[in-house]
Amino acid sequence: MDLNTAVLIVSSHGRGYWLASELQRENIPVVLIDVTAKLGVWPPEDVEGPFGFFHSDEMTDTQGERVFSEDAFESVDQGFTLWLHDGPLELKSSLTQYRLAKNEQNKEVCDSLMSPKQGYKNFAGIQKWAAENFQESWILHLAHQWAATTYVPSARASLTGKALRLMNPFSVRKATRAGQQKSVEWLTQKNVDVHQKTDVLDLSFKNNKTISGVELHGERSSGLMHVEQVVWMLSSEESYFVAPKIAKRLFPEGALEPEWCWVRYRMKMSACPERDALPLHVLLIDQIAGPWTHQNMMVVQRTALEDQFDMWIRIPNVQRFNKEYLRIRGEKLMDILRERLPLALPEVQSYPQEFYYTYSQIGPSSFPVYAEGLEGRRRKISYSNVFLDGAEIWKNFSWEDQFENQTLIRDSLMKWWKLLQQRKEKERRD
Repeated sequence: MDLNTAVLIVSSHGRGYWLASELQRENIPVVLIDVTAKLGVWPPEDVEGPFGFFHSDEMTDTQGERVFSEDAFESVDQGFTLWLHDGPLELKSSLTQYRLAKNEQNKEVCDSLMSPKQGYKNFAGIQKWAAENFQESWILHLAHQWAATTYVPSARASLTGKALRLMNPFSVRKATRAGQQKSVEWLTQKNVDVHQKTDVLDLSFKNNKTISGVELHGERSSGLMHVEQVVWMLSSEESYFVAPKIAKRLFPEGALEPEWCWVRYRMKMSACPERDALPLHVLLIDQIAGPWTHQNMMVVQRTALEDQFDMWIRIPNVQRFNKEYLRIRGEKLMDILRERLPLALPEVQSYPQEFYYTYSQIGPSSFPVYAEGLEGRRRKISYSNVFLDGAEIWKNFSWEDQFENQTLIRDSLMKWWKLLQQRKEKERRD
């Protein structure tokens, strides 16, 4: 096999599939190395995560095709739903405006969440006002913080990151391994050269600022692959777990450990009218004014089994593998569910994967949340022909934000490719 390509993408968990298909569509030679298997064996629910999909009219046809290339999404008819102490707050129902007003949410703040790409007039002014008036604007803070990759206390959340479009149509899916494999098949159908059982071992260099090759060892190919551009879609922590030699070159300051991470419990609940009325997905907040962490903010999502529900919470990353800590958190989850659903008799069916496995077996969290003030380091790279993507780069875990960063990379690579072809054509004529 000819070990040469214009662009090499190193990816996991489906990241970069759309980017690879776009480059191939532009006839830019691209190879994608998928190292998902090297990051531990995770159930598909843990890879899918708790954040669902907010539909957007601005999403391109090819982006939509990528989103729907796996398992089918199910629409949440009520829209994104919050479960507050005074009952559900459904953001796509006939009672939405009434419930927002009853919760004292400022109308201009709510209107700003419906404007595309935060194009609402005076959005910066609204953000500043919200930071000084939490009680009347917590819905905006939540839109900025719930799926964010940077943890910010809730009262300041509107000043950072990017707001999710909570008012848009909302869908979730019950992920399966077959669905995940369908996305690989989709990418292969786009004529992208995909390698799944390949180790990335080391880098070679043209000079101190340019990578010229990547050493591979795999089922289909081994040796030095000559490359002109590299898109690295692993976090620094994932890089040190999967390819420590390369990680030391790309991230010489070491792995950037998150401050928080999301973990998933599986709960069993008995049939009762309250349980049966739960939507496919709901975000339960116990105390709006409390920290949006631990059991105070949990995602409750239905599974393929009628009596089982996935519960996602955000915990300190240092506690990921502390079994006693995870057990206590499970008890506190049940306490809140018993209060809200007393007839459901909730019980923990299974704890997060971290309860059963070690770090060496499953590696970094797929949904890390970093501390404030690290943005510079999260984007730092020393090589002129390397692009970064992944949780350290995204503002949040939405499909929209992932596509936004991949679009920037695509446009840069297309510009580079065009100039390269023009230069080659000029050399040929001369």
